[in-house]
Amino acid sequence: MVRGLIFDWDGVWTDGRKRPDGHSEFSEHDTMGLNLLRFGHYLHTGEMLRVALVTGERNLTAEHVAQREHIDQFLFYARDKTKAIPLLTERWSQSPSDWAFVFDDVLDFGLAAQVGRRAMVAWPWTEGVRELAQKHELVDDWIPTPSPVRRWCEHYLAERGWLEAAVAGRQAWSETYQAYWSLRNAIDPEVLDLSR
Repeated sequence: MVRGLIFDWDGVWTDGRKRPDGHSEFSEHDTMGLNLLRFGHYLHTGEMLRVALVTGERNLTAEHVAQREHIDQFLFYARDKTKAIPLLTERWSQSPSDWAFVFDDVLDFGLAAQVGRRAMVAWPWTEGVRELAQKHELVDDWIPTPSPVRRWCEHYLAERGWLEAAVAGRQAWSETYQAYWSLRNAIDPEVLDLSR
């Protein structure tokens, strides 16, 4: 079972395009997918799923999503994303073997090699890199586009048998959902520059 979840930003929450001002876009489909996954995890374990965004740039939209969705850590300027591993190991008190990483490109391979579950977005234009990821056994799940975050979250919930209960609890605004919501909203995202 996954106890911690790491997302890349560009190419995972987005199609990789961004503007010169550092902004990109995100989808409410993806934020709802993550919310359902976090609630499903809480519903069946009584614990909050730890979540981090690790990105090579300081994307203003990614930081906004991290703040709005109360994601545990937003790690930026991560040219070497493996630098996130000791930091998250310490903060989460978990082994990387308990984590999943959702990624899309070559800059993510180092981190993918060190976690327990790897999900790669299958963009049509990264065919050669995807073949190399598969050759080096860096992928456990292939995620189609569009909206890969939502797709992976629902896939994992269904795999665990948690999807129906998560949807029902969210739809009813159940007491358990309200308890989860309070815990989620109490998370003050930690924003860290990994270039240092």
